[in-house]
Amino acid sequence: MYDAEPKKNKSGSWVAGIAAAAAIAVAIAVYLWAHRGPPEAPPAEPVAQAPAAPPDARLPTAEETDARIRREAANLSPRAELADWLKQSGLLERWVAVTDNLAEGVSPRKQLAFLAPAQPFKVQQKGSRTYIDPRSYARYDTFADVVGSIDAKAFAFLVRDLHPLLQAAYHALGYPDRSVDLAAAQALQRLVAAPVVDGPVEVKAGKGALYEFADDKLEKQSAVAKHLLRMGPRNTKLIQAKAKEIAQALELPATAARTP
Repeated sequence: MYDAEPKKNKSGSWVAGIAAAAAIAVAIAVYLWAHRGPPEAPPAEPVAQAPAAPPDARLPTAEETDARIRREAANLSPRAELADWLKQSGLLERWVAVTDNLAEGVSPRKQLAFLAPAQPFKVQQKGSRTYIDPRSYARYDTFADVVGSIDAKAFAFLVRDLHPLLQAAYHALGYPDRSVDLAAAQALQRLVAAPVVDGPVEVKAGKGALYEFADDKLEKQSAVAKHLLRMGPRNTKLIQAKAKEIAQALELPATAARTP
């Protein structure tokens, strides 16, 4: 699917300073007039310290994790294409990067460049309007079919087995305090919540040689949703169905949509 802090107002600062000084003066005057001290504050409740998070697992070399993932993922699908995809290097890093991209609504094109369709994007003219040629959707049939063939329960077992490494690799992306499980849930939510258009999809000329969706609601969608739209309704539905199935197998929510 690959296709602060606000500046301080100077005048506000000295006004606030005068107000604070006046409040302190009034408080002192009241204290001297009443000849008594302020009521004692109740003792503070002890704050329980959250247990420290366990240290991340040591990440093996890319060669070691690649070999392990290829071995353990070999039976996820009967489709031979999956084995070809797993020949790529840096599989663990790709996995968490794609998860992060999807969760944030960013295109995972860089990580999945090897899946780029061989045929170009096609459009067709109907009068003065331009629509996506349905033949363009077929470029993603194999990808969607392989995704649809994945055994969700076996995939969930693989995720649990690799979880310490996935968490460590995700933290290495620059999220030391975030959970890879939350990222996975958000990624699945994005896939499930993407709009599906069963009829013709109108496009218009954009910048350069690119096309944009003529419908502003579609054009304002995230890059992830727009990739799915370019895959066509049949392939999008296959991917969304598998995303729901995987979310259920992992016991992750995949029904709440994030902001496009």
